Amino acid sequence: MLTIEKLEMDYGKFQMTAENMDFGQGLHVILGPNGSGKSSLMRGIIGYGGASMTKRAVYYEGERVLKTHRFLSYLPQNNPRFRLSVREYTGLTADAGNRALQDSLLEMFNLKPLSENTVEELSGGEFKRVQCAQIAMEQKAVLLLDEVEQGLDLKYQHRILKWMKGEAAKKTVIANMHDVPLAMTYADTITMMRDGKVLVQGIGPEDVTSAMLSDCYSIPLTVERREGRPWVFHAL
Repeated sequence: MLTIEKLEMDYGKFQMTAENMDFGQGLHVILGPNGSGKSSLMRGIIGYGGASMTKRAVYYEGERVLKTHRFLSYLPQNNPRFRLSVREYTGLTADAGNRALQDSLLEMFNLKPLSENTVEELSGGEFKRVQCAQIAMEQKAVLLLDEVEQGLDLKYQHRILKWMKGEAAKKTVIANMHDVPLAMTYADTITMMRDGKVLVQGIGPEDVTSAMLSDCYSIPLTVERREGRPWVFHAL
């Protein structure tokens, strides 16, 4: 269980506040418009932020933590590319080499044909899959993924979300996302943020209403469910 008792980030013109949030086993998706504080929340959980982080009380398995690297893996929106092969990059941050695991992950993310290419050569979507394989190689109990679906085509959006859902069966996975229907299809819980505040916390996708989404995104939205699938419309 990952618990945020109190977290405050102050960037001068923008402040983010979160408190009394629990993330257990499962896939927990955070929704919100650009600039809502989603990425700031993740940086605060990890302990990044320097002087901008004015308050931080984060607990893992009941123990207050200052450093999270022993149990948490983080995939930010943007990562630098190095002149490394795909195989080298995926093993870059793992504690110990595990060739069998690496081979299985390269297969899972359809990266084997690219394994000797440098990551500098890859498309945005290919590089995103490499980053997911790298995070999976770390074998940590908590995964934080920031806008993981961005840059992926429809096929790989679903493949990555299915991987995240599989990981969430035994781990805590927290993901910031922009694709609302995709999030509601796979998430175990939904949290919504706007203007640095948590509006809705940890509800089931089936409990998300049109009013909640409209308030979160400041635009009239309608949620419908057809054959168990969520559909989100903007009333033109």
